[in-house]
Amino acid sequence: MKIAITGHSRGIGKALYDHFTQQGHTCMGFSRSNGYDIGKPQDITRILDASEDCDVFINNAYHRFSQSNILTHNFDRWKDLEKTIVVINSRTRFGQGLNREYNMSKKQLHKDTIKCFTDPDKQCRVISISPGYVETDLTKPVHGKVKMMTPQHCAELISWCVLQPFEVEIAELSMWLTRTE
Repeated sequence: MKIAITGHSRGIGKALYDHFTQQGHTCMGFSRSNGYDIGKPQDITRILDASEDCDVFINNAYHRFSQSNILTHNFDRWKDLEKTIVVINSRTRFGQGLNREYNMSKKQLHKDTIKCFTDPDKQCRVISISPGYVETDLTKPVHGKVKMMTPQHCAELISWCVLQPFEVEIAELSMWLTRTE
């Protein structure tokens, strides 16, 4: 299986890249570290063009409303194909987050994802993943203050969704650690 991952050099994206590579899948990574900035429309086009022959596209990197742009454009390209789009959202879509812009963009991403996975004419699978706190650079202000999943644990759960038989579409998976010990 060939997998494209945005934001593959840190956090959940890196854990996914490492996990799938270790399982023998071919991974293509797109991050600022290798010249792809999802905040630039021309880079979004470059990413989508380069990942055209992939089986799975993991829309992980965050930059304002760019994840929604990537989802919309990629869904238009893959709608009629037997491929899988994974959208990494956030538990913050359920309520208030640490950052208003982040919270608003994740709520919009959720709305856009619902439009995709409820499209009655689509062939591709669309999987929305909404993790709670994950130990990444983004959550550094609250490290040690709340229980957090590791990026590797997230990658294992996401991999489980992706590796289901194609006729199984796990439209949504929300996951976080409980508050009990």
